[in-house]
Order: sequence, then C-alpha cells, then structure tokens
Amino acid sequence: MLRPSRSSAAVRRTCPACQVTVYDAPSLVVATLPVIAQRVILIRRAIDPGRGKWAYPGGYLEAGETLEAGAIRETREETGLEVRLDGLLGVYSRPGGRSITIVFQAAADRDDWTPGAEATQVGAFAPDQIPWHELAFWTATYALEDWLHAREEQLILPRAWRVGPARS
Repeated sequence: MLRPSRSSAAVRRTCPACQVTVYDAPSLVVATLPVIAQRVILIRRAIDPGRGKWAYPGGYLEAGETLEAGAIRETREETGLEVRLDGLLGVYSRPGGRSITIVFQAAADRDDWTPGAEATQVGAFAPDQIPWHELAFWTATYALEDWLHAREEQLILPRAWRVGPARS
C-alpha cells in the first residue's frame, strides 16, 4: 500500500497489516582522491556507468563497513594502493539522486599501482593535466574542483580518522 508519510509529502510503501514503512533510501558511495607527489590518482573505468572515462577510485559502501574502511578498500581494489586518509574532501548529492557520495583526500607512499578488475588504467595527474572532459561523473568533477580549491587556499580538511565505537 502507498500512502503519504506523516512527516512529509513523500509517498512510501507501508504494510497494511503491521504498519512497517519501507524507506527507499539512497546508496552510499565512498571514494578517495589519492595524492602522490602533488599528483592526483585517477582510474579509467572498465565498467558502466562511465566505461572508458576517468574517475576517482570508489564504490558502494558494504553493510557493516565504516565510510573510512570502505573508501580504503575500494581504493585498494581499484588501484592496488594502500592509502592513508588525510581528510574529508566533500559529500555530494543532488535532488532525485540515487546515491550520496563521500570523498576523502588520501595519501599513498608508492606509485606502483595496478588496475583492478573495474579499471583499465591508473594514472597520476598534476593539477594542470586533469582530464576534465573525460571524467565519468559530475561528483568526480566537483571533488577535483574541491581538491584544487583546498590546495590553492591551503585549507585544512576536516579529519576523517575518528571512527565511532562498535555497537554493543
């Protein structure tokens, strides 16, 4: 049964027998912009959406995973790099969107990356070499713009390494 929620005009599915509401919530995407020697690491996507275009390493957060752990895992899976999170770069969403994207700035100590199954190529780009017209997602454009702005303004990013306690 569909009926409006009491708190908003949104129509949500509700079980008529038990009154449980089913929420159609967006998915969480976690990503990093790894930086090595002042260059940002991007992947060329091997899968849709965005096949053949450049993006940050990232993907869907898995159940029971923290944002931070998910971003590090996705980066390892897509680039082979172990990274350290330097700070929260941005959180991106839009009206009617199906996901919320959380992007962290990260540091990698080595440049011997290897494309994972979802990437055909990994590349390092100086700020003036970013392939703006070949980016897969609007969130990649926004995250890279925010990364450049933070660098230019010497901003200190919000810390991204304080993970809450486990549920008991």
